[in-house]
Amino acid sequence: MKTAYVTKSFPYLQLCIFTASIVLFQYKLFAFAFILSFGLILFLLFTSKLERVFAWIIAGYLTGSLLFLYGDKMLDALPFQHYILMIFNRNRVLLLIPILLLVYISIKFNKTAIPLLRKPDWNSQIYFPFIWSGFHSLKIKHFLVIAIMINFASFAYSIFTAENSFTMDFIIFLIGFSIINGIMEELLWRGIILSRMSELSGDKAAVLISGLAFGFSHIMLGYSIGLCLLFAAGGIFYAAITVRSRSIFPAAIWHMAMNVFMILSGLIPFPG
Repeated sequence: MKTAYVTKSFPYLQLCIFTASIVLFQYKLFAFAFILSFGLILFLLFTSKLERVFAWIIAGYLTGSLLFLYGDKMLDALPFQHYILMIFNRNRVLLLIPILLLVYISIKFNKTAIPLLRKPDWNSQIYFPFIWSGFHSLKIKHFLVIAIMINFASFAYSIFTAENSFTMDFIIFLIGFSIINGIMEELLWRGIILSRMSELSGDKAAVLISGLAFGFSHIMLGYSIGLCLLFAAGGIFYAAITVRSRSIFPAAIWHMAMNVFMILSGLIPFPG
C-alpha cells in the first residue's frame, strides 16, 4: 500500500522539483539547481522503474537555460550592429537552445517532441474560472478574443500615457520581440514542458505547475515577485487554453498580443 502511494505521488514530486529547480536557477544558485535535478535522475535510475523522461527534461531545461544565459552575455560583448543584437538577443532567439535540447531528449525517449503543434479545436469549451468547470463556458475562439480585449483594457491607460517614439527601431522591436518571443516561449513552455508534464501527472496538475514555473522563470529578468505571480496566472491560462484546444497556437496568439501591450506600456522596455 505504501509503495503504491509513493508511486502515485512521485509524479507530483517531480513537478515540484522542477519548480524548485527553476527558482534556484533564477536566483543564480546554479549548483543547487543541478544537484536537485541530477539527484532525481540518479534516484530514478537506481531505485525506481518509473519513466525517467521528465527528470531528463528538468536537467535539459536547466542546461539549455544556462547556455542561453551565457550565450546572451556573449552576444552583448560582441561588436555587432544594433539590429543584429536586437534580433538575436532582445528577441530571445537563443531560446532555441533549450528548445532543441528538450526536443532531443523527447525524441531519445520515443516521444513526439511537440505534440500540440497542430491545428487548434476552436470550438472546444473552456470554463471560467476553473477551466474544466465554472459558472460560464465559452468556445476557445470567443474566450481568446475576450481575454485579449480584457488585457488591452487593463493596459490602456499605461499605453496611452506612455511616451513612445514610433521610430523604425522601435517598430522592429515591437513586432520582432512580440512575435519571436511569443512563439519561442510557447514552443518551450506549452509545446514541450506542458506536454511532458501532462504525460507525467495529467492535464490539471500540468496546467497549474507549468503556469507557476513559467511565472517564476521571469525572476532573473528583474521583475518583482508580485509581477512574476501575475505572469504565473497568465501562464496557467496559456496552459489551459492549450490543453482545451489541443494546440499551442491560441496561446501563442494571446502571448504575442500581451507582448505588444507590455512593450507599448513600457513594462517591457525598448532597448534602443
